[in-house]
Amino acid sequence: MTTLNTIHMKKFLLAFLVGTATLAVTSSCTKEYITNYLPGISYSPTVQSSSWEEIGVGVYQADLDFPELDETYYQSGTVQVAIRLPGSDSYDIIPATINGVHYSVNYTVGWVTLFAEDRNDDYHAPPTMSVKITLTDADAGGN
Repeated sequence: MTTLNTIHMKKFLLAFLVGTATLAVTSSCTKEYITNYLPGISYSPTVQSSSWEEIGVGVYQADLDFPELDETYYQSGTVQVAIRLPGSDSYDIIPATINGVHYSVNYTVGWVTLFAEDRNDDYHAPPTMSVKITLTDADAGGN
């Protein structure tokens, strides 16, 4: 009878150890929830050809008043800009060089500024275009 009790005791201890190990492994895992405080949103203004100002030889800029780009988005979000030229079926994320014109962007609170540098040596303002400005949340981690 003692041999039978010893076998049962060993099975019980083995089950206990397996259960404890499983509990230790699963309880050491933690779930991390990321909360998006800033909703992603896109705006699609049209920039008229007449809105571009020549600021240097073959270099143009268009300032877009953009009150949606507030201090919170500026400090903790990200801004992505894409353009769609006439006759195109798609948007190009800038910075990009399209048909010999290099497009870029910068932004600050309340403003998005587009730049176009004509590298074709025929210097004319960019055409009227659709612009897609997307504001999204970003992780403010790091230093």
